Amino acid sequence: MKTKIIAILPLIALLSACSIIGNSKEKSNKVVIEDRGTGEVDAIAYEQGTFEWNGNEQVANTDAMPKEERENAVAALKANGGKLVLYFDYDTAVINPEANQEIMQHIAFMQNNPKIKLRLEGHADERGTREYNLALGENRALSVKQILDFDNRIEVVSYGEEKLQSSEHDKNRRVEFIYK
Repeated sequence: MKTKIIAILPLIALLSACSIIGNSKEKSNKVVIEDRGTGEVDAIAYEQGTFEWNGNEQVANTDAMPKEERENAVAALKANGGKLVLYFDYDTAVINPEANQEIMQHIAFMQNNPKIKLRLEGHADERGTREYNLALGENRALSVKQILDFDNRIEVVSYGEEKLQSSEHDKNRRVEFIYK
C-alpha cells in the first residue's frame, strides 16, 4: 500500500505544476495568477465576484458609478487632502499611524459613494526576488483592504517591482488607490 502512495505522489505534484505553467490562468474562488508564457508571474490579483474588470479597464456594469460622477467625487477627495498613494517602510506591510489616518478618509469616501469600486495596487522596490516583491506588494494591498472592510467593492492587485515609479526606493514601496 505504501509503495502505491509513494508512486502516486510525484504524479500529483506534476499535475499540480502543469496547471499553472504557460499562458493559462489558474482561477479559484480567490486568486488569479497571470503570466506571459515566460513561467514568471506578472501580477497577483484577488478576484471578487462583483467586479467586472478586464485587464486595466472596467467592463460595463449597471451598478457602477457613472464616470463623470466618479471623477468629480475623486477630485473632491483630493481637494480635501485625500491621498491616492500610501507609502511603506522597507520590507514591511505594516500600516503606520499616518497611513491609517489616510485610510480613514477613504473609508468615509467609500461610505459616501456606495456605487464606487476600488482597486488597490500593491508595489515594491526592485530589491529582492520577483516572487518576494509580488508577495510583499500583495501583503501591502491586503493590509489596506483589511482596514477598509468593503470586500465586495475592492479588488487587490500586486505588481511587485514591475511598475517602478521612481529611482528612489521609498517612492516605489506603495499602495495606489484606483477608483473605478
